[in-house]
Amino acid sequence: MYFEDFVVGQRFSSKTREVTEHDLATFAQLSGDVHPLHTDADYAATTRFGRPVLHGPFGVAVFFGLFHELGLVDESVVALLDTNWRYLRPVHVGDTLRFEMTITRCQRSSSAGQGVVNRHVVLLNQHDERVQEGTTALLVRARDTGVDPEDRAFGTLAWGQALAQRLTTDERFVSATANWDGTLGLRSGEQEVQLRIYRGQVVDVTRRAPHGATFTVEAPELIWTELICAAHNDFVKRTMSGQFDVRGSGYEYLRLTKAVVLLMDNVRTLARGEQA
Repeated sequence: MYFEDFVVGQRFSSKTREVTEHDLATFAQLSGDVHPLHTDADYAATTRFGRPVLHGPFGVAVFFGLFHELGLVDESVVALLDTNWRYLRPVHVGDTLRFEMTITRCQRSSSAGQGVVNRHVVLLNQHDERVQEGTTALLVRARDTGVDPEDRAFGTLAWGQALAQRLTTDERFVSATANWDGTLGLRSGEQEVQLRIYRGQVVDVTRRAPHGATFTVEAPELIWTELICAAHNDFVKRTMSGQFDVRGSGYEYLRLTKAVVLLMDNVRTLARGEQA
């Protein structure tokens, strides 16, 4: 798969990998971490785990091995850019691991002919329990042909401009913001774009307005992805459960709650239209 083949919301699942005594011994030797928690069954029995546990980074290694087996980017991969990981449950010898992966961002690189694909990964054991979870970005080659999926890179200027075009022609949104003068921020992970709105019209799209955002709606990339993939616009439910946060003026956000929900309708339509 090349850059253009990836789409926000795509999901991939791997085969399984059984963890063996050899895996534990080899990883301890390779890493140099021979702490008795990993290598001494008698010592491990006195800990909260009750038996030896695999090193945390072993799960990351399993993910990369299983990802390689999928063969998705054998001819297009350029480089791994980052790995942000959480260790949720211990991994033991005898466990069977697999991963589920969601594409959460597709954004062309400043260098021609390549793009960045962000992935959210969940590593599961044989009981379908989450043992590890994280995000990792991959740089892959692009064909430089076909549809550029940049409009689904939440929080970027290109995405904000495409969204602003839709909002300006949405009579419901125009009506809901007809008496408002302010700046609405939208943040996805580390990316943020701000929409300057004056009496129903988006008059500017910028990284940061001169006086900042009146309020900002923010969430991780995965939450934005799940919002566009859901059967209906469940933004309010997600906000009430803490998946979306609001920074800035809570009063102005409450005044514009209807407008924000309509904005999320357009976020979903924009993404789904590009996918189609």
